Amino acid sequence: MNLMRHRDAQRSATHTMATIVTKPALDEILRAVDRLPPFPKVVTRVIPLLRAMAPVAEIEAVIRYDQAITARVLSIARSPFYARRYKIRSLRDAIIVLGQRQLVEIILMACSAHYFRGQLRSYDLREGELWAHSVAVALLSQIIAEDLQRQRVLTIYTAGLLHDIGKTVLDRQVPDYFDTIYLLAKERRVTFLEAEREVIGINHQDLGALIAHRWNFPPEVQTGIRFHHNPADAKHHQDVAAILYAANRLVHSIGIGVSAADFLQPNADAILEKLGITQERIDGYLIKIIEAMEDARSFLTI
Repeated sequence: MNLMRHRDAQRSATHTMATIVTKPALDEILRAVDRLPPFPKVVTRVIPLLRAMAPVAEIEAVIRYDQAITARVLSIARSPFYARRYKIRSLRDAIIVLGQRQLVEIILMACSAHYFRGQLRSYDLREGELWAHSVAVALLSQIIAEDLQRQRVLTIYTAGLLHDIGKTVLDRQVPDYFDTIYLLAKERRVTFLEAEREVIGINHQDLGALIAHRWNFPPEVQTGIRFHHNPADAKHHQDVAAILYAANRLVHSIGIGVSAADFLQPNADAILEKLGITQERIDGYLIKIIEAMEDARSFLTI
């Protein structure tokens, strides 16, 4: 709360400046997207091999070419969350012991960690908080999707993992505009997303979807990212966005990676009701995600 009071004071001090701040060049933000390191191709190389039931040595060769990813795959695979019943001593053990979906989830997580390094001062997030939040939303999205018997669990998991990737670019590219964004949202009583778009020309949802498109993720993942705060606006794949919304909201409710911006997002209980998520289910989900994040603690440090 001290941080929030500090921001309020800061915004008041910049009130007179808010009307003369010029909109940043959207082209520069989009160029920053182009400069992002490409998402590692190991995922798209491994999935066809797994589906074709390729020899373990062939799968291992694809993953092992990147030593950093190999190290993170092993770190994650050995965590209590993924290795409750088996001892994983090597990459080969991970490939043999883990199911296809779990192996892909781990590789996705290992590949994504790089993009979430550092603190996000503009969103009031300390080092590692956005990464912990992203992992929690991915895991809880998976839990919810399985409980609701959805078919696209891996797709939903992937969208959950990357749902806030747009924040990482905006924080680096336009940090000086965030006091104006907060002030606009508060004074005009618009959503933080609306304020982001008005001040800088794009919001973190749309930018995240653009990044996912540049990285060749499927339309379902792009839609989930683009509408994770307002799933009712999605024309297609609304269920993916709705599950992300639910997971994101519940993760915020237990304080994992909550930013100042999240206090300016409206709640929409109708989304939970439409999904059939009762209070009893919510209680169960929260217990599961708290346990999962405790088990994941060993690999959350980037």
